[in-house]
Amino acid sequence: MTISTDTTTDLYPTRQAAQPTVLDRTEPVVHGSAGDGPFDAAGLADLERTGYAQIPDLVTADEVARMNAELERLAQDPKVLDDERTIVEADSVADIAVRSIFQVHETNEVFRAIAHDPRVVDRARQVLGSDVYLHQSRVNFKPGFFGKDFSWHSDFETWHAEDGMPTPRAISVSISLTDNYTFNGPLMIMPGSHRKYVSCVGETPDDNYKQSLVMQGRARPTGRSWRSSRRRTASTCSPDPQAGQRCSTPTACTPRTAT
Repeated sequence: MTISTDTTTDLYPTRQAAQPTVLDRTEPVVHGSAGDGPFDAAGLADLERTGYAQIPDLVTADEVARMNAELERLAQDPKVLDDERTIVEADSVADIAVRSIFQVHETNEVFRAIAHDPRVVDRARQVLGSDVYLHQSRVNFKPGFFGKDFSWHSDFETWHAEDGMPTPRAISVSISLTDNYTFNGPLMIMPGSHRKYVSCVGETPDDNYKQSLVMQGRARPTGRSWRSSRRRTASTCSPDPQAGQRCSTPTACTPRTAT
């Protein structure tokens, strides 16, 4: 009889202690080079340093209009509203306000196309230095008056704790489908925060995703951790024209977006 023991060390422990910890990231952000894709050397260096990049006018105005029209159709489709992959705003009762729809790269042709588009995929391959797979896709509606915030968080912390992603060798890509300004609930990023890993406290409840997708409770940095990161980095929100693309590392801490 052979007995094997798993001696794998978790480099990014989380949700195990009463107090959060801040750890250094142990691997690089950029694994590819300028010759591997659309980013030039300066763009890759900036992504390594700040943890994010913005590409204005990545997709055309016609493509943005097509995606927005498809979102309006999806928000009125009874089958979509009844699907467990559709998340509605907690306070919307009589008038259902869609918050997010997940797995759209498999259920919808319009969003499947952009998820597989070389303009997106080639950049991901270049940064990660390998072929890629799609871990998660979603569209965020951010409806006016009903739309709630998406709290400060690290994508990787959730994917690590709840999905088993071992390391942050991943990249988040979001496409702004409406104009992105400081006054209309934009995505904000702390440049450089991707170099630190902030653990979260408390155990993960069973089926946590069913509640966290409506309003995030777990998987958020504590106030002290957030303030510490804020002092180290300072948050930023640059006016971002629609049809722009933002690439960010999933540890870097909106108007309507497709992600």
